[in-house]
Amino acid sequence: MKRRAFTLIEILLVLAIMGLMAGVAIPQLSFYFEPPAAGLQRAIEEAEDKALSGMPVRLSVKSEGISRRGRIVAEGLTKREAEANSLSAFLGTDKNRPVILEWQKIKMQYLPETSGWRFSPEVIYFYSDGSCTPAKISWEDPDAPIISTSSKKPDEYILTVTGYCMLINNKE
Repeated sequence: MKRRAFTLIEILLVLAIMGLMAGVAIPQLSFYFEPPAAGLQRAIEEAEDKALSGMPVRLSVKSEGISRRGRIVAEGLTKREAEANSLSAFLGTDKNRPVILEWQKIKMQYLPETSGWRFSPEVIYFYSDGSCTPAKISWEDPDAPIISTSSKKPDEYILTVTGYCMLINNKE
C-alpha cells in the first residue's frame, strides 16, 4: 500500500503564499493599533523637517462640534505676489509687486487621523531655525463612553522649544 503525503515543494509553496499574505496584512493591521503618541511624534518631526527646509509650519486643532477637541490641521506659510494693479500693469510700471505671505493648508504624511486633540496654546508654530512654540497637548479618546465608573484622565504631553514631546501622564 502506497502512503499519500505532501511533497516538499507543495509545503514550501504554501509557506511562501502564507508569508506573502502575512507581509501584506500585518502592516495594515499594525496601522490600526498605533497609539496616538506615536502619530503625534511623527507629525511633530515632519513639521520640524518642513520648517527646517524653509517653510514655517503651524499646527492647530479644528474643533468638532461644541467641544474644543478635534483633529490636527497643518498649515504652511507660503508666498505669493500681490494682484497686479490694472493701470500699472497696462503702463508697464508694476515691476516690483509686493509679496504676500499667507497660511495655506499643507498635506502632511504623518498627521494623526484621530480626533480628540487639544492644544494649549491653540496654535503651535514651527520655525526655520528648528525651534517651535512650547505647548501642552492632550488627547482623549472620542469613542470612550461619556459616563464611566472610573475617572480617566486624557493623555497629556509637553512639547518643548526643541521639538521634544514627552508624555506627562497616562490613563489610569
